[in-house]
Amino acid sequence: MKDYLCEDTIAAISTPLAKGAIGIVRISGEKALEILKKVFRTKSGKPKKSFENRKMTYGIIVDEKGEEIDEVLAVYMKGPKTFTGEDVVEIHSHGGIYVVRKILRTVLSCGARLAEPGEFTKRAFINGRIDLVQAEAINEIINAESELSLKVAVNHLKGTLSSKIESIRDRLFHLKALIEAAVDFPEEEIEIIETGKVKEEVEKAVREIEKLLETYEDGRIIREGIKIAIAGRPNVGKSSLLNALLKEERAIVTNIPGTTRDVIEETVTLKGIPVRLIDTAGIREAKDVVEKIGIARTKEKLKEADIILFVIDGSVGFTKEDKKIYENLRDNPNLIIVINKEDQGLRITCKDFKELCIEISAKTGKGIEKLSGLIMKKLLLEPETLFKESETMITSERHKNLLEKALKNLQNIKKSIESEIESPEFLALDLDEALDALGEIVGKKSIEDMLDIIFSTFCIGK
Repeated sequence: MKDYLCEDTIAAISTPLAKGAIGIVRISGEKALEILKKVFRTKSGKPKKSFENRKMTYGIIVDEKGEEIDEVLAVYMKGPKTFTGEDVVEIHSHGGIYVVRKILRTVLSCGARLAEPGEFTKRAFINGRIDLVQAEAINEIINAESELSLKVAVNHLKGTLSSKIESIRDRLFHLKALIEAAVDFPEEEIEIIETGKVKEEVEKAVREIEKLLETYEDGRIIREGIKIAIAGRPNVGKSSLLNALLKEERAIVTNIPGTTRDVIEETVTLKGIPVRLIDTAGIREAKDVVEKIGIARTKEKLKEADIILFVIDGSVGFTKEDKKIYENLRDNPNLIIVINKEDQGLRITCKDFKELCIEISAKTGKGIEKLSGLIMKKLLLEPETLFKESETMITSERHKNLLEKALKNLQNIKKSIESEIESPEFLALDLDEALDALGEIVGKKSIEDMLDIIFSTFCIGK
C-alpha cells in the first residue's frame, strides 16, 4: 500500500479560509524540515539550523526575497509518530487570509506541492496510522451537525466499528484455513471440514453482520439528519413554521400569497437529531414562469423528504386548493398534517383527519415542541436511547453495501451446505468474496480507485 504514495512533500492551509486569530499551514513529507529551515528566521533575522522535535519555536517567516511575512510559532514533528506517519511541520501565523496564503505560496516555492483534498488523512491511512473506517470518521467529525453525530463519529475514530469488523474477519479467516486445507489435501482420508462446524461459524458471522445492518437506518439519520419538507398552498404559514422551528427569522413572512417562490433549506437540531428543514413554494396554479419553476422544485423535494408537514390554515378552513394537495399527499406514509393559526380560532381540527395531525400556532409557538416529538414518533426514533457509546453503529452507505455483500456470500455458503453441495472449492469462493468485502470496509484490500473517491470528499489541509 505504501508504494501507492508518491515520495513528494505536500502542504496546505489547515484552518478555514476566513479571518481569525490563528492560521495554520501544514507540511508533510521528507522535505518538511528542509522547507521549514528555508523559510524560518529567528527574531534577529538569522536562519535556524536545528529544530527540537515537538517543540514550538518563535520566529519569523520570510518569502523568497527574504522579506518578512509574519511572526509565527513553528513546530517540527519527526515521523513516524505523527498524524501522517511522515515528518510534519506546522506554521502557526496570524489568521489573516492574505498572510496565510502568502506563507503557503512561499512553502510551495521551496519544494512542496499543494495537497489534494484529504491527502493528509490519506497518508495517515496508507502509512498504517489509522484504518479506513477511522479515516472516514475524521471527515464525519468535521461535518458533524449535532452532539449525537459527533459521538458516533468519535466512536468510529476510537476503532469500535473496526474492531467488530476485524473480529468477524478473524473468525472467517480461521474457517478459510480449514477449507483451504481440504482443497490442498484432498487425498487425506481425515475429514478436515466438519460441515456442521462450518455452518455454525458462518451463522455466527451472519448474526453479527445482521446486527450491524440493523443499526444503519438510525445511523444514517444521525449522520445525515432528517429531511423535513413543509408543504401547503400559499399563505398558510409555512415560512412562519420554518422560523418557529429554527427559532429565528430566516424566511420572509407577509400576508401576500406566493412570497416564497423558491425552496429554502435550513438546518436545525431537534431532540439532538440534525434536521434539514425545507420551506417549499406554495403549491397552486403558477401565475408566472418563476413561480412555476419554484413549484416544480417543491414537488421534487417532497419526493426526497423523510417527513412531509402538510400545513393548513385552520382559521380559513379546508379549501379546494388544500383538498387538491391533500389528495396527492394522503398516501404518503410519512405525512403529518399541521393545522396552523390556532390562535385565530379553528374552522377545521385534527378530528377531521385520520392521519397523524397536530394543531399549532406558528406565530405564538404553541405546539411547536409537541410537533418535534411527533416527528420523532413518526420515524420511530427515541433520541434519548438512540445511541450508546458502548454500541457499534454503522452510518455509511459504503459500509452498509459492503456488509450486505459479505452477508449474501455467507448466506450462499449456508445454502450450499443445506443443499449438501459441500465442495470446499465452492465454499472457498464465497468465503473469499465475503472476506474481500469486509476487508474493503477497513481498507485491507487493493482499493486505490476507491481511496481517491473517499478522500476527495475531505477538505484540503485535512
